[in-house]
Amino acid sequence: MRATQNEEMIESRSVRGRASRRAIESVVLSGHAAGARVAEVVRDRIADGSHRIVITNTHRKLSRDHVEHAFEALRYSGLVCAPDGDGDIALIGMTQPHDELLAAIPWGTNAALDGLLRAARAKHVSVMLLPPP
Repeated sequence: MRATQNEEMIESRSVRGRASRRAIESVVLSGHAAGARVAEVVRDRIADGSHRIVITNTHRKLSRDHVEHAFEALRYSGLVCAPDGDGDIALIGMTQPHDELLAAIPWGTNAALDGLLRAARAKHVSVMLLPPP
């Protein structure tokens, strides 16, 4: 019986450890300061020990499955994005801050996704696109 308890405790710690290395934030992804807000959130969460950060647009409701898909995608790519239906960005996730890339995005417009992809290509940063929510 004691071994079972220890196994449960180890599994519980493992789940807590994985959860502490992930962070999710909801941010208004519009306006010229959105890139700076996203970069600040990413830097803060990395300083807190997170390895994968997912930021959702406060104006868009996303399913838990969509957010989990983003966290899983961050295991393979340092930058993930889910486009909104109108060319805006519904979700962005990263493993490190990309200040210059984020500053180049025309946030809150129907050109945000194109701006992200163009800036990522110019900076040689790969982006994994997720399906729209």
